[in-house]
Amino acid sequence: MTVSVKLEMLRVGACRHFECLAARGGRLSPVDFPALCGLIRHPEFGWILYDTGYADHLFDATEHWPERLYRTAVPVTLPASERLDVQLAKFGITPLDISIVIISHYHGDHVAGLKDFPNARFIALRADSNEIEALKGRRWLSTIKGNLPGLLPTDFVSRLEEADGCAARTLPGWMKPFDRGVDLLGDGSLLGVPLPGHSRGQLGVFVPDANGRPAFLVADACWSLPACKEGRLPSRLTLFIAADGRQLRQTFFGLQAMSLREPAIALLPSHCPVAWKDYCDGG
Repeated sequence: MTVSVKLEMLRVGACRHFECLAARGGRLSPVDFPALCGLIRHPEFGWILYDTGYADHLFDATEHWPERLYRTAVPVTLPASERLDVQLAKFGITPLDISIVIISHYHGDHVAGLKDFPNARFIALRADSNEIEALKGRRWLSTIKGNLPGLLPTDFVSRLEEADGCAARTLPGWMKPFDRGVDLLGDGSLLGVPLPGHSRGQLGVFVPDANGRPAFLVADACWSLPACKEGRLPSRLTLFIAADGRQLRQTFFGLQAMSLREPAIALLPSHCPVAWKDYCDGG
């Protein structure tokens, strides 16, 4: 029996950069890219987050150089109404009620709020966690890669669980080429799916039953769902600075094939306003 969960997609701030960096053929002008996170209500494990979006901690972590390069290159806005704690209050909860934060990868727009969830355990893939460890003390390189160690709680390592240690599961055949995942909670409700390329260990989450339909949170495996369906890759510059451009292409075109073959699935990139609006509208 499939365990059903509730999934809400929340916009937690936004950044501005050139549209053409996210998809070839895009405009050579800056546009807003929302930072989305998934709020999941599980019948046994309670409230779970997939990423955190932005938080005020980002501004503290980028106050000095070289980290200030991050917010200079990618200007961030975080209106009071979009703060995650404000949005959680609408569901009658506080950050203390979050039991788990699933980390897609460690870029600042995905982990800026980790310090706000003192009761949560963290789940991520080993490849990305190892890279964070390898970058310790290398502030310039870490900043260029989009990682800001100052965003991690002081007790982060003791609260981190590697998704790699979860039981392996076979994904539905219609998800090919994504055929293997890991059972993050042990009940089949949230299946972690490696989506390498943008980062070495980017972790997507397939939800077999999210409000009565399948959903696939894919983080930065693509930035624009319409562009993905059209096969318009991110710019060459974006591919160049990715952890592995070849793997990014494979992951991207895998998502394209799946989305065209199975339009009923809610495919949810972390920065696509179209996918976010369609999901929130029940499309």
